[in-house]
Amino acid sequence: MSAPSVSVIVVSRGRAADLPLCLLGISQLDYPHFEVVLVADKMGLKAARTLPFFDDLKSVEFGEANISRARNLGIAEAAGDIVAFIDDDAVPE
Repeated sequence: MSAPSVSVIVVSRGRAADLPLCLLGISQLDYPHFEVVLVADKMGLKAARTLPFFDDLKSVEFGEANISRARNLGIAEAAGDIVAFIDDDAVPE
């Protein structure tokens, strides 16, 4: 049996400086089948575009102060069997 696919959703608004470290940590996860869905404001997307793996991310622009709606947008883009959320100022181990 293969491992289930996972969609990791990152919502970012107003913390563009923290976002690259979060995304870098996610990119280094050792899991066979995962995608990253980034729902971010303009500045967050601009910061993420500087990363060499930006093209591997699914990204959605969303600048509204409504985390529930932002997460729902991320879920709508997610293709994984499992959906996980991480804050933009967190770094996974």
